[in-house]
Amino acid sequence: MRNQSMNASHNPPGTFEGSLEGLDLYSNGVTVRQWDAWINTISISSIEQTWSYGEAFVGVTPYIPIHSVVYKKKFPVAIMQVMEWKIGNLIRLVKIVRGPLFFETASLADKTSTYKLIHSQYSWRNFVFLLWTPEFHAGSRELGVFKRLKLKKVVTGYSSILLDLSKSEDQLRKEMNSKWRNQLKKSETNSLRIQLGYGGASLEWLLTRHEGNRRRKRLRMPASPFILAISLAMRNQQSTLAFSAYKGSEAVAGVLVFKHGNTATYYVAWNGPDGRKMNANNLLLWHAIKELKSRGVRWLDLGGVDGASMPGVSRFKLGVGGELFTLAGTFI
Repeated sequence: MRNQSMNASHNPPGTFEGSLEGLDLYSNGVTVRQWDAWINTISISSIEQTWSYGEAFVGVTPYIPIHSVVYKKKFPVAIMQVMEWKIGNLIRLVKIVRGPLFFETASLADKTSTYKLIHSQYSWRNFVFLLWTPEFHAGSRELGVFKRLKLKKVVTGYSSILLDLSKSEDQLRKEMNSKWRNQLKKSETNSLRIQLGYGGASLEWLLTRHEGNRRRKRLRMPASPFILAISLAMRNQQSTLAFSAYKGSEAVAGVLVFKHGNTATYYVAWNGPDGRKMNANNLLLWHAIKELKSRGVRWLDLGGVDGASMPGVSRFKLGVGGELFTLAGTFI
């Protein structure tokens, strides 16, 4: 936790926003380099709390990112990217998506005080209207804090699958659904060539097909210009991993993974008719898993499951194995 210690020798940077129970909240006092370094020290991070995700909002939405840090005796306890839309000089619409993220040293008491501090700063009494999706699971003890704060759930919790990449390749294959594993074996015999690119032509090719598919099927998925903006805002170009599957000289499928710290997120996939016949996406995802393992990435978030709106995609992701989780929800 070297980056935390470095901040202990001087007062926290940024604008002081308030304090509660020994914790202090500061905003917009850190650089992208420091933010990325902190993300690297957090065990499981979310793509929505990365600096690049916040920057992608600028220019395509009225929201601007605010980077906040909660300190305890000058040591950071949690970080939080807040999206804010100012309407005139009075009203502020605020979103916190999958935050705050806590450092390993944070106790349950620290987390409780952090939630209370955030709630006190974003109050409707100050004409601030907060939509908050915290990063804890349904059934968590932390949910009791939100109930005591009288926060009301307005959206059911986001569900996804978290894959532990510290397991061996053999163990990961054993934990796959038998049908999924057999499809992977079949795809490995189809003479598909897998190519990895870090943006550029490979990403453009994939996003063009993703956008056409999204519009044609009216899917509730991120638009390609927004996804491209995330990639362009990343300091490390190799954090964008665009995998393509080729049969001969023809690309038949592709997947996009974003790496952020010890975690990566499976973000976009596209399969053409030939790719579906050859189970190309199974092979692509397996290659992505192996590549991430080789880089020391611990966790892969499969990017959400929704059996109601996207049953086929959800079945595909569930077949990979891993731990299904559901967040507590979105609150006002």
